[in-house]
Amino acid sequence: MVNFRGMTRCPLTGKPLCAPVRSHQTGGIRLFTTQSIPPAQSRQAGLYFDPMATTEPGVQAMSVIDIEELLGEIAAAVPCGEDLEYDPAFAEMEKLAQETPERQYGDTIIPVEPPDWRGVRKLALTAWERTRDLRVAVYLTRALLHVDGLAGFADGLALVDGLIERYWDHVYPQLDPEDDNDPTLRVNTIVALCDPETTLRALRETPLVASRALGRFSLRDIQIAAGLLTPVATDQAAELPTQAKIDGAFQEVGLEDVQATAMAVADAIARTEGIEARLTDLIGATQAPDLSALVEALKEIRQVLSEQLQRRGAGPVGESPTTGTVDAGPSAGAGQRLVVGEIASREDAMRMLDKICEYFDRYEPSSPVPFLLKRARNLVTKDFMAILRDLAPGGTEQADLIFGIHSEHSE
Repeated sequence: MVNFRGMTRCPLTGKPLCAPVRSHQTGGIRLFTTQSIPPAQSRQAGLYFDPMATTEPGVQAMSVIDIEELLGEIAAAVPCGEDLEYDPAFAEMEKLAQETPERQYGDTIIPVEPPDWRGVRKLALTAWERTRDLRVAVYLTRALLHVDGLAGFADGLALVDGLIERYWDHVYPQLDPEDDNDPTLRVNTIVALCDPETTLRALRETPLVASRALGRFSLRDIQIAAGLLTPVATDQAAELPTQAKIDGAFQEVGLEDVQATAMAVADAIARTEGIEARLTDLIGATQAPDLSALVEALKEIRQVLSEQLQRRGAGPVGESPTTGTVDAGPSAGAGQRLVVGEIASREDAMRMLDKICEYFDRYEPSSPVPFLLKRARNLVTKDFMAILRDLAPGGTEQADLIFGIHSEHSE
């Protein structure tokens, strides 16, 4: 469990964060929400995803948070506001973000209590009025994943990326000039986004589709149905997911919902890769965090959504059926577009072959397909005769005869 220090909990006034189909002010921070629906099935054990506060995955037509507003300066003189590190109640936000273990008092057993992610989100947004802090941004990003799903997670990553881009010299926790501006605390803060027991677990358990009739299904459900994961005891207590139900759920929901979820995932991938690249430029490859675990988990989700979209005749994940591009969201620069899934060059095709091989190596290690694909990849840069000599050395003489190619000796 990654712990941070810092911020005071401030009382939150006004209406709750999630109100139906309208934008509103919460402690001075605007939130955009859409109508949510009750889940068709109860949440799985261990998934701290608040269905009553969450929009159905993929239905958001706009950002969950106003990223540009959140990235504004606190004040011209102090763009990142004040350092809340030693305010006594930052521990309160940390506490809310942690699971409370099972307790026993005499004969009374109090069961495990999941984190209060709605509370974390409220505290983070309230703190944001006073500070620009990577620790608060990461807590908010994790809370948005649990409460608002993949669209919220993409927004949180955009917020982290924006902080690094705009405020690296001033954002909290600040660099220590007496310690050669050591960025370790900042890096450790961001690495929490790759924690396998917290963020990555939640990401794999976040619903990718929600059907009123068939239920909600996550990447973990899909992997269980495919036999890639072995169900644990808590799974056995409930009805195990099947591929037929999962496919049915994806067919039942609106195509635009699946596309919107895919766009959120594409944005999250781009933001994560952008964060890593930006930090590499700022502090060097040896000190920059490795976010590949998060990228790989997001790409697994993208693959699932891409397959489901293709079954419905839609384009690849993150790609508009007509344009091949998607909007990068309000946090992106003006006119910025994300192009995802399009093969536009020989290099793109070779990278795609590599990714297909990686999939089979990981999930079907006994398959001969990767060996054939790797051989095909090695042929990409060769001309026809070179390919023929590689595949069928004895056939080159016949090819020479067919094409009228004569050697100097035959003349």
